[in-house]
Amino acid sequence: MKKLKLLVLEDQPQEANEIKLFLENNNYDVIVSKNLDEAKQIAEIIVFDMIVLDILINGKPEGINFAQYLNKQGIDIPFLFVTSVQSKLIFDQAKLTNPFSYLLKPYNKLELLFSLELAIESHYQQSNALSYQPKNAVLSPIFFFIKKKNSVVKVEVQSISYIEVKEKYCCLKCDKDQYQIKLSLTRIKKTLSNPDFKQVHRNYLVNIKKIKKIYFEDNLILLDNNDKISFSERYKNLFIKDHIIFR
Repeated sequence: MKKLKLLVLEDQPQEANEIKLFLENNNYDVIVSKNLDEAKQIAEIIVFDMIVLDILINGKPEGINFAQYLNKQGIDIPFLFVTSVQSKLIFDQAKLTNPFSYLLKPYNKLELLFSLELAIESHYQQSNALSYQPKNAVLSPIFFFIKKKNSVVKVEVQSISYIEVKEKYCCLKCDKDQYQIKLSLTRIKKTLSNPDFKQVHRNYLVNIKKIKKIYFEDNLILLDNNDKISFSERYKNLFIKDHIIFR
C-alpha cells in the first residue's frame, strides 16, 4: 500500500500547514510549494497523484499559470483549485485549464476529500467507483485506488499475488497486505488487461510472476509466498495452450 502523493501550491504558511496536516491525517502524502518556480521544479522530479492549487500566489494568478504549464507540458495529473477570490473573470480563466474541481475558501474539509475522490474517478473515467463507501475502488493498469475511511490508498498491481472472489467482494492478496474491494473478478480482469494476470479458476486470478511451482496432476499452484491456489481443469487447459514460460 502506498499513500496518494499530493502537491499543494499555497503561499500562506498557516493555510499551507492546515491543509497539509489535514490531508496527512487522512493518509495522504503531501508536499507544499510556496511559489510557481518551486512547484515546477518539484513536479519535474516527483510523480504526483493529485495537485491542489491556490490561485493567487504572492498576489499573482500563479495557480492558473501552473495549471497552464501542466497542460502545455503534457503532465497528466488531475488538479483542482482552491481560492478565496470570488471573481467571475478568475473563474473563467481557471476553467479554461480543465480543473477537476473549483473550491471557494473557506471550504468544508470533507468537501475537499470528496473532491479528491471525484478527481480520481474522473481521471480514470470510472464514475461513482469510490462513492462514499469503504472497499470501493478505481482501477488502472498500474494501481488500484481503494477507498479507506475518508481517504484513498494506492496499491501497486505488481504487488498483487492473486485475486480471490469472496462472496460479494474480491480479495487482493499482496506482498505484505490484503484488501477487499467491491468489484467482480470479470470487471477487474477486463479493466486490468494485464498479461501477467491469468485466471486459473472461476474464483482466482493469479499473477504469473508470483508463481513458484505448478502441480498439474494435483490441479494446484504454489506461489512465492507459499499460498496454494486451486487450478481448475477448464483454465488449466487454456493455460497450457498459451505455452507460458515462467522465470
